[in-house]
Amino acid sequence: MSSVTAEPPSDKAPSTTTTTKPAPTTTTTKKDKKKDQEPRPAVYTHVKEVIDNFLYHDDEKSPEEKEKLEKEIREAVQELRDPQHLSLYRGKFESLGKRLAYIALHFSHHAYLVNSILSDSYAACTNIQSQTTVFNELMRTIDWGRLSIFTFGGGPAPDVFGVLMFLHRFGFNALVHASSTDSCKAWESTAQGLFRQLQFEGGKDAIPSSHQKYTHNLWKKLESGVKFFQASLKSPTSFFNTNTKEMTAVKHADIVTLPFVLSTVSDGPETSNALQYVLDSLKPGALLLYVDFLGGSHTELINNLSYWCGLRRIYFMKEMTFAMPKYEDPAILKSYLNETSEVLTRNYKVTAIVFKKPSGYSYDRRMRMSRREVNNIRQAQIRLKKSNPDFKLFRPGVY
Repeated sequence: MSSVTAEPPSDKAPSTTTTTKPAPTTTTTKKDKKKDQEPRPAVYTHVKEVIDNFLYHDDEKSPEEKEKLEKEIREAVQELRDPQHLSLYRGKFESLGKRLAYIALHFSHHAYLVNSILSDSYAACTNIQSQTTVFNELMRTIDWGRLSIFTFGGGPAPDVFGVLMFLHRFGFNALVHASSTDSCKAWESTAQGLFRQLQFEGGKDAIPSSHQKYTHNLWKKLESGVKFFQASLKSPTSFFNTNTKEMTAVKHADIVTLPFVLSTVSDGPETSNALQYVLDSLKPGALLLYVDFLGGSHTELINNLSYWCGLRRIYFMKEMTFAMPKYEDPAILKSYLNETSEVLTRNYKVTAIVFKKPSGYSYDRRMRMSRREVNNIRQAQIRLKKSNPDFKLFRPGVY
């Protein structure tokens, strides 16, 4: 940090004597050194640590088994690299190598995407001046300190990770109870291991890095990991009975996510009926987050079903272009992915919608917004208006 001291103005004539000013001294604080030495926290780093743990820190595996698993991951990467064709592999992830390849390729992107949609929709639906928001029930739940999530995304539950990132981003302190459903039972132990590794387990004298602090803060927001249900909209019998454990979790959820789900199931009467049961069961004030690839009839299906079930569309991006942050360096995963920069998809074009089940509450004031929350809302609103000039932000009495 360089400091310059300004001389007070003088009425005297300037002296003809020239003096050489000493060069400004630069002082480096401990904080500056730490910033120079430590990279920014990255989800790719966590993904690499998770895969490393499954590969190299499992004492039950022999060196031959570890080498075989590493080869299996690289082979599966070529099969799973295209995100739009993952429907061909849904339900076929019994192999650990395929599950780890999927995590390496798609976990980070899906987590950031859910975080981005929640952040932008919250900013678009909030008025800073009056401190009113369409997310009023969700904010009240967060203020109470407990939040419930149900995801149909399944797999390693990246959308749960995305919700945790959203809470951390705005400085919300709420304990998250998360439930996930997938037709492949093998995902349960893998997902639990992935979220368990968020915790920093260093000794008393251990100093966590900025990345470890970040992941540990995410872990503290998650209550007892992710509860797993073996079910799917492909065979949706468990969603026709309102008394099943899955439907009980849906009825208590504050946020239900449908990330890249409808494009992977057949558009038949059974699927539509099961989805209608789910939407009818949402509690007042609950949010439904839908994101899927462009094209197909799935977006029209969710719009129609939501309308019939009385949900209100509060955020809609017909064609949203999402790009991974620049600080997420693909080279972090180069040991598992061949030609990393070409294998990893850095940009997505998707349709993103957030629906809300109406309630009798008005868009009342919530607890006082923190400076961190207000700054994030303003940044998101500026970004939304810049990329979408016709986008209308929430205004009380007009929305």
